Amino acid sequence: MSFRKVKIIYIKEMLETLRDRRTLFSMILVPILLFPVLIYGVNAVMQRERQKTQAEITTISIIGESFASSFVSVLGEGDAFRIVKVENHKSALKSKEVSAVLEFPPDFEKKLLSGENSEAIIYYDAAESRSSIAKNKLIDKLKAYQDSLVIKRLKERSLAGSILHPIEIKEENLAPKEKMSGFMLGMFLPYMIVILSMVGAMYPAIDLTAGEKERGTLETILVTPVSRLDITIGKFLTVLTASVITVILAIASMSLSASFGFTQIGRFASEQIPFAIKPLSIILVFLLMFPLSAMFSSVLLSVCLFAKSYKEAQSYVSPLMFLVILPAMISFIPEIELNWGWAFVPIVNVSLAAREVLVGTFRWGLISLIFVSSFIYAAFSICVTKRLFEKEEVLFRT
Repeated sequence: MSFRKVKIIYIKEMLETLRDRRTLFSMILVPILLFPVLIYGVNAVMQRERQKTQAEITTISIIGESFASSFVSVLGEGDAFRIVKVENHKSALKSKEVSAVLEFPPDFEKKLLSGENSEAIIYYDAAESRSSIAKNKLIDKLKAYQDSLVIKRLKERSLAGSILHPIEIKEENLAPKEKMSGFMLGMFLPYMIVILSMVGAMYPAIDLTAGEKERGTLETILVTPVSRLDITIGKFLTVLTASVITVILAIASMSLSASFGFTQIGRFASEQIPFAIKPLSIILVFLLMFPLSAMFSSVLLSVCLFAKSYKEAQSYVSPLMFLVILPAMISFIPEIELNWGWAFVPIVNVSLAAREVLVGTFRWGLISLIFVSSFIYAAFSICVTKRLFEKEEVLFRT
């Protein structure tokens, strides 16, 4: 192998790659814009729609309204609920004429006044967000009404309300800031950067193989005094560079977006989530992704080399995305933890290790094993790519 010739091939292919708008879009714009849109855009839309839905007047119907006149009068105070009369309550709920239905038994108020217990049934549609919100609103109202009855009964017996709560429960979170923010990032950051490393390598791999076949420029490279190994390494390094740039930009964009966006996510959580990630964790995530990017680059070059056109190469690459997405999603499953068995499974091992590293758990034995196994898989796939570049029936298949 001639390093000078590899360098010439690499520079030539990089210049060609940087002229391709699809490659620039997937390599630079997607990782930079994806995370701010996910964190700020999606959260803003969710918050706006939730506030809008909660501020709306909730339309309900009541079965047995006369059996709970005191509660219905409390329910009618303010503009939170609008009570309508319908003929068929279930069909009205199904047709979204009402958001929920509240049913009282005939002896509801009579039992409560006599000091006995009663019940109330809320009918709602769990598949509809408005119906679920209506259910929660009605539960809050019923609990407030229940509390008022309890206080009234305690006063009649000359008892204090604190008798119902003899134990004061306090919560204290001992998890450090790095672990809390790492837990949030560890759920979806490994998944996203695995996908983006594949996407970053995809278009350059297609363009440097099937794209050159379609343009008729592959033959020009093959007749030059350059070995097939030099051509393979030059093209591989070009695709790897695109994938690595995508990963670096994705990690940087995610870190910056998360540092400003966790305050928005905290609005939906029980407590505010600070952003504090150790620099070592970010560095290790990138290092874990490097051999995976190398494997993606070589595999994509091998697959796309079989295609006769750009469109055919895209049809070959699309199924590969599903083979990457499914194991990458393992980071969403908290019950699955990294062990010696998972350390040998491609993609899964990197996804689980990245999740642990972001939380602040550094099991150096397993991390080292993942590095070694990932580099072995990448080296094997590079060898396969090199063998394919030496086969004329693959390069010039018709």
